[in-house]
Amino acid sequence: MGDLSEALATIAEVAIGLAGFSGIVVVLSRTYERRLTPLERYRLTLLLVPSMATSFMALVVLGLQASDLPGAFRIGSAILAAFCIFFPATQVRDTIHFRRLVPEMFQAPVVWGLLTGYLVVASLGLTHALGLFGNAPEFFLLGLLWPLFQSSVQFARMLFIRPTDPDADD
Repeated sequence: MGDLSEALATIAEVAIGLAGFSGIVVVLSRTYERRLTPLERYRLTLLLVPSMATSFMALVVLGLQASDLPGAFRIGSAILAAFCIFFPATQVRDTIHFRRLVPEMFQAPVVWGLLTGYLVVASLGLTHALGLFGNAPEFFLLGLLWPLFQSSVQFARMLFIRPTDPDADD
């Protein structure tokens, strides 16, 4: 179980590192003193929530595993499945709103690819949580990489894809 603990700790560290580095990039990219626009807050939410959730889920399972709780990874898969269902669902309204305001920032293949990934991970997580795959930790560990991947994609999009009209969302 040592390798699994190291993998969970590494995933948590990478997630925290991504969140911290993105905060530095956002602060350094500010040109003058002002509040974050609604679009910037939305984009930060898409980056920070999955990153922090990944870290939280990895640490929860690490703690459950350390307490010798049987089925720690299945519990983690249930938490992961719930996140993969509820987080995208909470972002639908804002995504539709901002897609109307700044359509150049929303490529359909990227949006649908990320949503499909969340649904696949949620399905596998629920299946694993119900015990249909046994207590194989690989399903949780691989699923845990999805929100981290989504955060990484959002980080790259924040760096390189900007709205044509910076005041479109004010």
